[in-house]
Amino acid sequence: MLATPKRRRSRAALLAALSTLFTLNAAVADNYSDVRVSDSATETVFVEPAVRVVNDTYYTAAEAIAEDEAAPLSDTAIYPEALPAPVEHASTSCGCCNSTCCTKKQQDAATEKMKNAYGGVFYANDFSYLNDPCYNGPSFFGDSLKGLAGGKLDLGGEVRVRYHDEDGMRGLGLTGRDDEFWLTRLRLFSDYRMNEYIRLYGEYLYADSGGEFFNNRPIEENRGEIQNLFADVNLFSDGCSKLTARVGRQELLYGNQRLISPLDWANTRRTFEGGRLMYSNQDWNVDGFFVHPVNRNAATESKIDDADESVDFFGTYLTRKGLDIGTLDLYYLGLDDSTDDFDYHTLGSRVAGSNGDLLYEVEGGVQFGTNSNASSHDAAFFTGGLGRKLKVANWKPTVWFWYDYASGGDSDFVARGDDAFDHLFPLAHKYNGFMDLFGRRNLHDINMQFITPVLGPKVNLLVWYHYFLLDTSTTPYGVTMQPYNTTALAEDKELGHEIDVAINVNLNPRSSMLIGYSRFFAGDYYDETPGVLSNDDAQFVYTQFQTRF
Repeated sequence: MLATPKRRRSRAALLAALSTLFTLNAAVADNYSDVRVSDSATETVFVEPAVRVVNDTYYTAAEAIAEDEAAPLSDTAIYPEALPAPVEHASTSCGCCNSTCCTKKQQDAATEKMKNAYGGVFYANDFSYLNDPCYNGPSFFGDSLKGLAGGKLDLGGEVRVRYHDEDGMRGLGLTGRDDEFWLTRLRLFSDYRMNEYIRLYGEYLYADSGGEFFNNRPIEENRGEIQNLFADVNLFSDGCSKLTARVGRQELLYGNQRLISPLDWANTRRTFEGGRLMYSNQDWNVDGFFVHPVNRNAATESKIDDADESVDFFGTYLTRKGLDIGTLDLYYLGLDDSTDDFDYHTLGSRVAGSNGDLLYEVEGGVQFGTNSNASSHDAAFFTGGLGRKLKVANWKPTVWFWYDYASGGDSDFVARGDDAFDHLFPLAHKYNGFMDLFGRRNLHDINMQFITPVLGPKVNLLVWYHYFLLDTSTTPYGVTMQPYNTTALAEDKELGHEIDVAINVNLNPRSSMLIGYSRFFAGDYYDETPGVLSNDDAQFVYTQFQTRF
């Protein structure tokens, strides 16, 4: 149905003005011409972002095109220190507080910490570089808000503005509807380390849209939300291992975000409410959680939302670090939905690493449980990628070849709780096309990436091609796991081709711009299957500015 046209351009203009103010960061950073923009900094804004490790031993291109963080996440971003080191600005008198007393290696390490200060989840931010006597880099807007209250309190946030021009894809899936609109988002956080045992973290989010003709998507608008509000309690720490309990509202991010993510591409971001127990030592991170998803209530979008206690999400996630093959993840994830009357249990693993210029990542799992019609659930997924870093004179592009598979169900029952694989709470935007036409369910996705710096190290180009096919002749599913067509079974399995082109410009380590174009060429499924909303091609043009402070 058509919605009453909304004109909230004033809000968009206000946040755009704030964004312009924050670009003053760039003027400051430009004075620091010797700062090398790291690979991680040029990988900021391509795909709704993920856990990335970019160093001499581990680098994957899937992680190189993440959008949601301005710097890679370290292990402590997922398994943060129970009590992050305080940032203090008090002057210190010492004999090695100038560049002549610090080695280049120490200065470079401090600069890297500056670039990586912001994580994919803001509660994993680390501003300790501000207290490093070997740091001699630029200052940024918001630095004075770190290390307050005697080094116990950090304040900060993010402003993001994005423009969408969607042809043939407004809504969920291939709809044949056109629209254009603006998305604006403000995030503000407060991180207070009360003492060596207790930490309090809170984060506010305001997300708005303006100029659209059709109703906005649920992930585009939330005019005031408590995104994070939790307490950490340090239960045990001996310098080699630690055990932390966390209770309250919290975002979750695990692995490469194929199954669990805060979904940063969304204007609203995803969050949960419940408890976590986090253990880590030199070799292992072990995390157990029991939470309820927090769902936006479209009828009261200006109200703080509640957790959906009819849905239980729980599991255990283990990460083994420092192996010769790279990083190994092992996990069990459970989802019990009493509203739609299904329960799914997923056992999976992931390996990602490199061998010289050769890059690789493999992830897969099985899923079992009970479907909504009381039948047994039997599903699986698999992802395999092989990449290579090329060197042609001074040109260093990266190429990847990927295959993504998620099983489909049978034709007797097609619904949210059917027998097809369920991708749980992922960063779907990152993997199965930037147009978000398909979720990881009943899908074959044969895809290739080409990633290269252009016009210097601050500008990164990504070209990504997808060929989509159905696994079973039922229907494709959207990113919300809802079936696209419930009126007729598929007459052909070919969904179509998608080409994504994105250019990310890192203005400085705190601010970036993203320009993208995507086009989908509809396959025979849309031409031959009755009941589809459209069989026309679709395209997506977008541009985004983001700054953090």
